[in-house]
Amino acid sequence: MESVKREYIRRQRKIRAMITIELEHPEGARLSLSTRDRNIRLVAETRDISWGGLCLQFPVLPRDRENRFTPPKAHTVVGSPITVNLSSPVLTLHGEVIRFDSRNKVMAVIITKVSDYDLWQELCNQEPDR
Repeated sequence: MESVKREYIRRQRKIRAMITIELEHPEGARLSLSTRDRNIRLVAETRDISWGGLCLQFPVLPRDRENRFTPPKAHTVVGSPITVNLSSPVLTLHGEVIRFDSRNKVMAVIITKVSDYDLWQELCNQEPDR
């Protein structure tokens, strides 16, 4: 099997983050659901970052009504919009979940918008601390 060459270099970085995932509700769900019912907030830490995406590691996964964070339903989280608020440096990243492994508590995110592109690019280009 041929290996896939990534478009951007990944850098290992461990940065604490607060994420918000906008979850879709199944067919027939009440239309009057509050924003709080549609969004799940979680604490995570980046495993690696690149100009186009990042990988998040979760210490604990939440329980929601539809059990979307369990192995049999983890695929239902893919495609969900996500906001990642990094703590240091302070940055907000917007993107989409492209892969989710609930057994290993790992999520891959493609980035679509960044609050400070210059700072994000600088962070992505820095060599990791040893």
